[in-house]
Amino acid sequence: MEGVKAPLIRHTVGKFIESGVFNEVLVVLGFQGDLVRESLTGLNLRFVINEDYELGMSSSVVRGVKAVSSEADVVAIHPGDVPYIKVSTLRELINYARELLKKSDAFVVVPRLASIMRTGHPLVIGRKLLVGVYQISEEELGLKGFLRRNTDKIHYYDVDDVGILRDVDTLEDLKKV
Repeated sequence: MEGVKAPLIRHTVGKFIESGVFNEVLVVLGFQGDLVRESLTGLNLRFVINEDYELGMSSSVVRGVKAVSSEADVVAIHPGDVPYIKVSTLRELINYARELLKKSDAFVVVPRLASIMRTGHPLVIGRKLLVGVYQISEEELGLKGFLRRNTDKIHYYDVDDVGILRDVDTLEDLKKV
């Protein structure tokens, strides 16, 4: 794992690679895509270009999910600015999703910080619901709208990892952590 001086996105992506539970790690490039690609040099991942990134995060989510291997049973969706999730949490979420797959492939696993009952990232979505992700838009609040349409398919997974909540949008956010 890289030290503190590594770019934030490299730290985030590194956790997914380090977990060892993902067959493929995919990064959607949009704004400053060349810089992001350069900061991830040498990592085992695949890039997808989103030329429509100005339309909002939903367009990047749709582009990424559509690019995932047709063999994928589940897809984890995680923002690049949420770097503090524990590798062990990623493993737990995927192992839980594997258990759910034994019964159905129409589910969404949502991590929840048990101490305060707040939900975070990543979302882990079973294959059957991926087509619903293709239809998200900024107008209906992206993945929040998707979750509203699929409340009966949500499985909350309680964790003791504040990293599922902590995003870094500014230097001040980084200093707080």
